[in-house]
Amino acid sequence: GNGGHAGALLMPYRKDAGLAAAELSLAVESWALGTKAIDTVATTGVLQVYPGAVNSVPRESHVEVDVRDIEEKRRDHVLDMIIKSAEQIADKRQCEMKYRIVNKDPPAPCADDVVAAVQDAADDLGFKSMRMVSRAYHDALFMAQIAPTGMIFVPCKGGVSHRPDEFSSKRDMENGVRTLALAMAKLAGVVEGEAAEGNKQERVVEGKSEL
Repeated sequence: GNGGHAGALLMPYRKDAGLAAAELSLAVESWALGTKAIDTVATTGVLQVYPGAVNSVPRESHVEVDVRDIEEKRRDHVLDMIIKSAEQIADKRQCEMKYRIVNKDPPAPCADDVVAAVQDAADDLGFKSMRMVSRAYHDALFMAQIAPTGMIFVPCKGGVSHRPDEFSSKRDMENGVRTLALAMAKLAGVVEGEAAEGNKQERVVEGKSEL
């Protein structure tokens, strides 16, 4: 865009790069919600304006967008629409727009036999479990490209993770390790003895790792 003093540059003559970025951020949300799919997520995690002063019209902006889905085709469609919106917004606001795609890693489903082994192990130990999708980047996303892969999740207080207030009790972590050990034994074909009695109220969550 073009910058200038907030008092001197009149509204009809502005090419506000900050407002273009803000409008694009709303478009990111709109395209993700527009799929009507709970598995489509899009985030504007970085939005910076320059020079970044309260009395200065932004002459430049920098936006970083993260789009994820368990369906690669749907994810790519949302990304394409976001790029198209960025071009339209830049044209409307008479700003120059440049973009680059940092990566487009495909979703990585876990191996059925590994997931089944984890499920069986949790059942044998008396733990409640459920299958989940993880959209966070884990090593499993890349390990799945070279070997059968699965993941085990343990409960977090309030159901939140990847935050400073994330918390898992020692008991939940212990139960996760026990489930992992038994699942590995099953996959290795080891004949295990009777599973130790688990606390029926404890839960181990296992599921798929996908982008």
